[in-house]
Amino acid sequence: MNFDYNEEQRLLAASIRRFAEKDYGFDARRKIVAGPEGWSRAVWSTLAELGVLGLPVPAEFGGFGGGAVDLVSVMEMIGEALVVEPVLATVGLGARFVARGGTATQQARLLPAVAGGELILAFAQTERGARYDLAHIAMRARRTSEGYVLDGDKRVVLHAPCAQRLHRLGAHRRASSRRPAASASFSSTPAHRVSP
Repeated sequence: MNFDYNEEQRLLAASIRRFAEKDYGFDARRKIVAGPEGWSRAVWSTLAELGVLGLPVPAEFGGFGGGAVDLVSVMEMIGEALVVEPVLATVGLGARFVARGGTATQQARLLPAVAGGELILAFAQTERGARYDLAHIAMRARRTSEGYVLDGDKRVVLHAPCAQRLHRLGAHRRASSRRPAASASFSSTPAHRVSP
């Protein structure tokens, strides 16, 4: 497998580097972090204009349909520039999860808004006692007439304070089994409706 960046990936990474060198230096970042939100909506809009937010979003939803290597080239520059905006939570985790596990309705509603910089996501997976076991999902999904109800706690949700939607995983049980299913339910909830 070839992990060398192609010309498009190098150009996008270079554009992020230029932006960071020109507009996202240490003093600018310090002002952003000290601000009331701890991140910048103006920078978020710039990242959308550069195509960063739509990179992993499928083309039919206004994105570029990029894959993991495309994200790596961008995230390398995001990390190098110490970008504090919620790129990982929204693009690297949230949007990819919606693209791969969301319903057609969720994808049509959420992904274009992410690509356009209009929606910030957070992804809640970590639970008490899970340590580093990503397969540990104690939250349970119970089917109701209106969809699923999730019952349980999630901890350390990256960028939850600035997210407009919170995505969570909950295991469900097969009717014929007492053990949780191998798959998990995906829930997307307006962040203001989630109680601590």
